[in-house]
Amino acid sequence: MKDKKRDKLSHVSQNHSRQEHPMEAAGAFATYLRIGTIALLVLIQLALMWAVTFFLKTNAAFLYILFDIVALLTVVSLINRHDSSAYRIAWLVIVLTIPIFGLLLYLAWGRVDFNKKEKGAIKESFTLGFSMLPQDETAAAAFQEQRPDCKTYAGALRENGYPLFQGTGARYFPSGEEYFEQLEKDLRGAERFIFIEYFIVATGVLWDRIHTILLEKIRQGIEVRMLYDDVGCFFKIPDNFDKLLRAEGFKASVFSPAHRFVSDFYMNYRNHQKIVVIDGQVGYCGGVNLADEYININSKFGHWKDVGIRLEGSAVRSLTVTFLQMWDISVHHVGEDFSQYLTERPVPGAQGFFQPYADGPANNPKNPALDLIRQAAGGARDYLWLTSPYLIIDHDLSDDLCLTARSGVDVRIITPAIPDHWYVGVVNRENYRHLLESGVRIFEYTPGFIHAKLMVFDDKCATVGSVNLDYRSLFLHYENGVFFCDAPAVADVKRDIEHTLSLSREILLEDVQKRPWYRKLTGAVFNLFSPLM
Repeated sequence: MKDKKRDKLSHVSQNHSRQEHPMEAAGAFATYLRIGTIALLVLIQLALMWAVTFFLKTNAAFLYILFDIVALLTVVSLINRHDSSAYRIAWLVIVLTIPIFGLLLYLAWGRVDFNKKEKGAIKESFTLGFSMLPQDETAAAAFQEQRPDCKTYAGALRENGYPLFQGTGARYFPSGEEYFEQLEKDLRGAERFIFIEYFIVATGVLWDRIHTILLEKIRQGIEVRMLYDDVGCFFKIPDNFDKLLRAEGFKASVFSPAHRFVSDFYMNYRNHQKIVVIDGQVGYCGGVNLADEYININSKFGHWKDVGIRLEGSAVRSLTVTFLQMWDISVHHVGEDFSQYLTERPVPGAQGFFQPYADGPANNPKNPALDLIRQAAGGARDYLWLTSPYLIIDHDLSDDLCLTARSGVDVRIITPAIPDHWYVGVVNRENYRHLLESGVRIFEYTPGFIHAKLMVFDDKCATVGSVNLDYRSLFLHYENGVFFCDAPAVADVKRDIEHTLSLSREILLEDVQKRPWYRKLTGAVFNLFSPLM
């Protein structure tokens, strides 16, 4: 029976250039059906909200006035919230301009909170994980002595539960092709376990290669776990992909199936993390997903530029714990013994300090990823360079970057010349003006789409991870990355960004000012609601 299911999965993952297999068609139909069901339920909710609004307005004036009062109290609550100002403004506009209906929308989808049961389970999983991440006081003391000017960056992450490590080797990959070439070698060398977590997994050439290796490791008795996000994988894998994997011997889980949370805003809380851990000794993170476009096969947006980093040694402990925390949440099974997987060994002679970290809605109002960017903006003295496919930032972060540029720091941001969604390109370019006016330099990667999420400053520190410069990454998604200082990989990141800049076109203020009036208007309107996209 397992052989039959394995054959089905093999057929599904053949190169997409050939004629579509019936199994693919069936899988696509099931996916369309599920998305259609979700969309129908959402439309029913909207219709009910509109019906309630119309009924109150025409038949229950007293209740209509009562709802108006509730709307006013909601506005006061929104104004006094301590999250993104852009997010608050977007909902304020909706609540104030569409009476009652806007309020019902906000009550259904706008409250950034979990139900009590989910919140308790998440807290328990995170508490268990953090108990397995003791602070390394020796590394902290060495960092304080060698880099007192950078102590606030590491200190804030430590305060959020993420230790600072030494004894870690690192290799930076400036392309998805190099990343996966080395990953395949490490997967073949696995001896105990393999943990894989991606936002997107897609059948195709790359999946065939990785899948073949993983099946061989399973036959050798090695534990292989795969965690992927439900929404991220829409239309990219069969609807029963997890069942097919489990039939082959994988431990597989789908993070937060969308249909479970149609009535709750935290349907938007996606798992955007990218982590691979092998035997607790080798770990990967970055921007790449497990799909063909990340190795420039069948890319629809020109050259797909992405990056990753490989860690070996002590810091892999944090990546292992982060994976297990998310696995625990996904399978609703709190209490697993994490310690059996925490077997990393320091790498003798390794240079630098490493601090893997994670972020997500469970942290709110704390936000380690955003705090790190804002701290870098405030602490950079020479330069601060960033890359991101999305530049949909709130006023506070935008002001931080502008102040840094006005202070004489060389602030540069690279975004795609070819966006993956047209409306994202519109919003990206709308956000250019304020930054350019303050001296921030903006570049667009002309060969295609840059998906890399990088930050480097002052030849000292850098970050590589999954965090975009947009509201979803900074407030709604589960993300991860690694902060590192005084390691050779910092220079590697800088060299890669310099090369990327050489392939990019600088956007000047006059370019933004010369846009046709209708593009400016479209950008302004879209930007108002960008936190909700």
